[in-house]
Amino acid sequence: MNAIILYGSRYGTAQKYAQLLSEQTGIPAVSWQEMRDFSPFDTIVYIGSLYAGKTTGLAKAVRHFPTDHPFRLLVATVGLSDPAVEDNLLRIREALAQELSPAIFVRTTHVHLPGAIDYSVLSTHHRIMMKGLCILLRRQPPEDRPADSQVILDSYGKSLDHTDPAALAPVLEWLAKV
Repeated sequence: MNAIILYGSRYGTAQKYAQLLSEQTGIPAVSWQEMRDFSPFDTIVYIGSLYAGKTTGLAKAVRHFPTDHPFRLLVATVGLSDPAVEDNLLRIREALAQELSPAIFVRTTHVHLPGAIDYSVLSTHHRIMMKGLCILLRRQPPEDRPADSQVILDSYGKSLDHTDPAALAPVLEWLAKV
């Protein structure tokens, strides 16, 4: 198996998962920005942080994926959304469908990994986005809010880390199916 682990990370959580997976599998982990030639790979794991419904770097990396041979692709998104809530997974999959071509999307496996947030290191742009999101959420009656919105509201201005190495189990299972 010729495999690569790619990651798209702004604040380090996706990179942390990629490095953990690399340690467990021996597959090299590389930032998507460092790679341009994916033709040697038949298996690609992309681990990317979610920001405003987009997976960091995924759409740009996909432009360089092989077109001359089939490859297996698993996209692991990383964020605060609770993957146990089906609506969250549906929204993430809908966003992935926008970032991937239909031919790639239909054969892509998706998992969601629990993420982290630390307001002390967020860019000004991301702090403003989170403030706006929290204002919108607070205006909604609690019963009309998305299921995991309380996590966002409770973590506002703080540091929260839900990363869990055990969450990589589905990725390891997928890699074992060669």
